Order: sequence, then C-alpha cells, then structure tokens
Amino acid sequence: MPEGNKPVLHRAALERVLQRAAELHTAATEVPETLTEDELVALGAEVGLSATALRQALLEERMRVVLPEERGLLAALVGPATFVATRVVSGSPKDLLARLNDDFQREENLRELRRFPDRMVWGARGGFAGAIRVLTRLDGRGFPLARADEVSASAVPADPGRSHIRLEATLVDRRSGAAQAGAIGIVGGSGATAVGLALGALLPLAVAVGALIAASALWASRSNYRRDARFTQLALEQTLDRLEFGEPKRRTLFSGL
Repeated sequence: MPEGNKPVLHRAALERVLQRAAELHTAATEVPETLTEDELVALGAEVGLSATALRQALLEERMRVVLPEERGLLAALVGPATFVATRVVSGSPKDLLARLNDDFQREENLRELRRFPDRMVWGARGGFAGAIRVLTRLDGRGFPLARADEVSASAVPADPGRSHIRLEATLVDRRSGAAQAGAIGIVGGSGATAVGLALGALLPLAVAVGALIAASALWASRSNYRRDARFTQLALEQTLDRLEFGEPKRRTLFSGL
C-alpha cells in the first residue's frame, strides 16, 4: 500500500491529469500570441521544463512536415495512402540509418531495396524466409509495415549530435485492392437486385437487398483498409520510439538462434 494510504495514479490517469492541469493553467494565465524561443525556454523553466527538452521540441516543430490533404475519389472513399512520422533523435544520419536498417529487417520483416547517402528504401521480405518469420512471430503484432508498397527513411543533421529522421510508408496497392473489393460489392449488389426482380420480388425489396450487399462490401473494405492504415502509422511511430528510447525488441520463436 502507498504510504499513508494515499491514492496513486497510473500512467494513463497521470497523463490526463497533467494535460488538464496545463489546460487550466493556460486558461488562467495570459499567454502572448507570440514568443521568441528564448522567452519560451525561460517560461518553461518557470514550470520545471528543461531547456534541452524544450529546444528539442522546438527543433522538431521547425522541421515538422505536414502532408497536403490528399484529394480524389479513392482518398474520399477509402482514405490516404501515404503515412509519415518524423522526430529529432541523437546520432549521426549514417549511424541512425544503419540502426533503422537493422530494426526494419529484424522487427518489420523488410528487406533493403535502395540505399542513398541520406535515404534508404525497404520493401516486404518475400519468399520462404519472409513466410517463416511471419509464422514464428509470437506477440500477435505481426509485421504492419510489410503490408506497405515501400517504406523509406531519410536522415539529415539537425544540430550537433542530433539528426532529423523522416519515415514514410505508402499503401497504394492495398488501397486499390480495397477500392476494387468495394466495387465488386456494388456489382454484386446490382446483380442481386436484378436476380430478385427476375424472380418476381417486389422492387423495393430487391433494391433494398442489393443496396445492403453493396453497402456491406463498401463498409468492410473501407474498415479493413483503415485498420491497416492505423497499424502502419503506429508502426512508424513505434520505430521512432525504439530509435529514440531503445525499447526492448520483440522476440520471435527463432530470434535467439
């Protein structure tokens, strides 16, 4: 039991409390519309934030890449096909790309496709070796990035001793497959309507059955793709977490061999 039977907060609750406290503090404090970086560092020092952490956050904000909103029928019906994660981490671009290459091959079942001085590209590891790694993955996570058409990483110096890392994954083929599955569902729904009418079903009933089949196919294909997209984005962020914090790597049945 905690000392004095005082309640304790677990991490999720602690994060919510801190976020809410920051919101209340901001609402009760007059915050200027703009601040210089030095003023922000001084303000952070007043509330106990280290200058190093603040300057890294500022550096990441300056180098943050915002993708333009994808337009078009596929993007509207299914979702975007490009996913990006960026971060500033300690290390040289060369060393960080080497670590990413090792991590992707071990943890994401990828293989190197192309290599440039400041950029690398990976694709899914196919064949027997790739299949064996899928079968021996024991943690239930699978290999989300192996679903991507390709995964790339670029690294450029940010300041002495640190580099800006940008990871990008594309799911163009997977999105096209989801759209095709939805289109097949629409055709199937139209066919069911036609068959129903040919068999003498009432027009409203035949249309309703066809619409239900088409809507179900569209919903299933869109949901499956959105799930893959969510896991892809999460996998990119987890890769940066391992690169920055050195989290323990997941193990497979034969990872120790």
